Amino acid sequence: MKHYQIDQMKLSILKYLTAGVLALVLQRAAAQESGSQASTDMRETAIPAGPHSFHVEIAGRTFIFGSVNYEYALNRKFSVGAGLGVISILSGEIMRDNNGSTETGNYLDVSTTQLIYGNYFIGQNRNQLVLTAGVSNFLATNRNRYPSETVRSAQAQLEWNAGIGYQYSANRFFFRVTGYILSMPGPSDWFPDYIPWGGITTGWKLR
Repeated sequence: MKHYQIDQMKLSILKYLTAGVLALVLQRAAAQESGSQASTDMRETAIPAGPHSFHVEIAGRTFIFGSVNYEYALNRKFSVGAGLGVISILSGEIMRDNNGSTETGNYLDVSTTQLIYGNYFIGQNRNQLVLTAGVSNFLATNRNRYPSETVRSAQAQLEWNAGIGYQYSANRFFFRVTGYILSMPGPSDWFPDYIPWGGITTGWKLR
């Protein structure tokens, strides 16, 4: 019990630390934006085209499958984003004992993620280094439908993530490869509390 409380305390500290990093990114972005001048040379623009972009990341912060994300460029160095991801969708038959008789039904288990994060870009040309940090809400919903009733449940767990990556930008298109450290929901018999992971992103900037 004591070991579990210590692990929970460590996890809470890491979550607050991640939130602090995001707040610092936003604060520095606002300060830099107010004191900087817009560049007219698109080749020197850290994030091409307009401030709005959409992208798909395979694996990455969501862990399995991937996510669809929206990003907003605060300036040439900072961006913030949010996304929705899918981990798994499982369905099939399920049986249970109901007052001495066997009742057969079906189940639907859906695991998704909801993401928020911040990026810091190093370099002012097509090839850039990306530092990123964020939090992911791992949401598992379960529905067991029997002839006599339908049983629903949901469980959510907030975890942090941080990473470093490479981005190539070509006008409105960009490609990104990122290595992450993910804090995993637990306790789990399958995964450790923290794992190294990766993600591949392709995106499109809006005018």
